[in-house]
Amino acid sequence: CGESSSLFVQEGRVRMGGMHVDMDGQRICESLYQVIIVVFSAVGFIAGYFVESFKVTVYAVLAGVALASLLCVPDWGILRGKETPSWLP
Repeated sequence: CGESSSLFVQEGRVRMGGMHVDMDGQRICESLYQVIIVVFSAVGFIAGYFVESFKVTVYAVLAGVALASLLCVPDWGILRGKETPSWLP
C-alpha cells in the first residue's frame, strides 16, 4: 500500500495533498453554494415559466448544482487558513 495517491488519512482526518479547508473557508463555501443554487433556481423558474417548460427549470437547477459543486467541493488553496488555530498542533 504505497503513498502514490494524494489522498491519505492522518490522525483520523482525510486530507488531499496536504491541503485542507478551515472553518472560515467552509463557511464561505456553504454561503457560495447556497447563493449559486438559489440564483440558478430562481432564474430557471422564471425562464421556465415564460417558456412554459418545466425542463428549462430542471436544467437550470442541475446546472446550478453542477457549478456550485465544481466550485465548492474541491479543496481549493485559496480557502485554506493562513494561520492554524492555537488548539491544533
